[in-house]
Amino acid sequence: MDNTKDITIKDIVYRAKIRNGNIDKNKIIRAYEYALKMHKDQKRKSGEPYIIHPLNVAYILAGLGLDTTTICAALLHDVVEDTEATYEDIEERFGEDTATLVEGVTKLSKLFKTVEEAKAENYKKMFIAMEKDIRVIILKLADRLHNVRTLEYLRRDRQIAISKETIELYAPIAHKLGMYDMKIKLQDGAFKYLYPEDYEKVKKELEENLDKNKIFLEKTKNRIISELKRQRIFVKVKIETKNLFDIYKKMKEKNINVKEMKDLFVIKIITRGKAECYRILGILNTIYSIIPGTFRDYIASPRKNMYQAIHEILLGENGVVFETKICSYTMNKIAKYGITNYFSYMMYDEAKNKEAMFENNLSGIRDSLELGNLIENPKGFLETLKDEILDDEVYIFSPKGDIKALPKGSTGIDFAYGIHQEIGDHIKRCIINSIPMPFITKLKNGDIVEIEVGKKETNFQEEWIKEVKTAKAKTCMVKLLNKNKQIKKKKKTFEIFAKDRKNLALEITNVFTKNKINIESLEADVNDEKAKIKLTVKSKNNIDLKNIIEKLQKIENVKKVSIEE
Repeated sequence: MDNTKDITIKDIVYRAKIRNGNIDKNKIIRAYEYALKMHKDQKRKSGEPYIIHPLNVAYILAGLGLDTTTICAALLHDVVEDTEATYEDIEERFGEDTATLVEGVTKLSKLFKTVEEAKAENYKKMFIAMEKDIRVIILKLADRLHNVRTLEYLRRDRQIAISKETIELYAPIAHKLGMYDMKIKLQDGAFKYLYPEDYEKVKKELEENLDKNKIFLEKTKNRIISELKRQRIFVKVKIETKNLFDIYKKMKEKNINVKEMKDLFVIKIITRGKAECYRILGILNTIYSIIPGTFRDYIASPRKNMYQAIHEILLGENGVVFETKICSYTMNKIAKYGITNYFSYMMYDEAKNKEAMFENNLSGIRDSLELGNLIENPKGFLETLKDEILDDEVYIFSPKGDIKALPKGSTGIDFAYGIHQEIGDHIKRCIINSIPMPFITKLKNGDIVEIEVGKKETNFQEEWIKEVKTAKAKTCMVKLLNKNKQIKKKKKTFEIFAKDRKNLALEITNVFTKNKINIESLEADVNDEKAKIKLTVKSKNNIDLKNIIEKLQKIENVKKVSIEE
């Protein structure tokens, strides 16, 4: 029923109550009736009543176990943007929390110079709201999912733009929040419209390969179940495949076809707890051969998005290669629903829980927002934002064995700032795998990185900002460079050439002291009545160079004034 047009408010309430026992049925129905009234004459591009869209969005969120407030906001999320309703109307009828969520996903109405500028500002607005309440982005993901499902009714250029944005921004956000199910629906839904021919080709090849190997996969599955049962380990085993867009992406990256993919088929083994996961791993490795270099233990070292499982690629029945994923029931639930698991059993208004959710999943967005305020170029902000949330990560080790996950392509500077701002600001040497390397060296999975710090702040080169990946590193570097520029503006060295006379040096120094400019050093060189006076000065405020030079030039016998850069 995920993709049906015939969803009713009864379906939403029923689904919500299954996933979350604390649902206020009457409030949800009131929100629906108000949305229906406000959208009464509006139609979607498909020609259907507009209310179908908010109903579908609310249905998606109900299935994720979201609370009453979020489901109400889903039903009302377009009324402020598309009808005469106001924020105050929503607040009065449904409370501040619901109104705030609606406001968080409402686009800015002001005019912008470019489409890119408008996008950047709307993203910033949404992420600022999300930092206060992470339900804003979950609502936006559900909104985007239903829009992707109805792309067939839009012009081709709009299909391409929305699909591209979905793959580059919204699917990676879902991944960051651990919402794997949402991620693959967004990716595959957008893939279908972005590259329709490639989509159909990958889909067909996957189906053909699955049909060809299904018998042997079933044999492998049954043997695993039988062997584990004999060992008194009771499990749930499922045969899955890699999702279509991930298959396409891997084909492009590695220049291979579907048949050459080693992780095309997945046998997922779900058990009771952590201890059983490792017992199952040992049993599997006695009955099947592992493909070297494919073992990954995300239970011992969970991903940043809370994902936990043991992965390895094995050689199954009749030589069929498959990836196995071993996890507990709780781990599997977290992998599917991610951060939304918290909402069905946790009181959301506990500030510490909200803060923990944001810090553990999208803390980098805060740095992206700050960077967006420091740089005027919207394109630069958007690129950094995408880098921050892309699902490709590298795992870097400190000499003590601590792991730091960073966006792919990160540098030694990113690693330093990832530890602490003070370390990044004072980086003196970057040692990668025991070898001193340039600060902007790109890091690879498994690199061991040691950062040595100095007493002085690092003198970064401006062009390095383009090389670093994380918003935190970019933001801190921009601040440090601006600080150094301000220091340069407030500290200058003057050279004054003049014919020597009595009190010349005194009159020159008075020009600075009367303008509240401190003289740090003074050197005088007199030769054949020609005087060269060199002063280094510093002010709390920027020095008005034009004014100072004019006053110096008015002094008797002064011939020339220059500033040493």
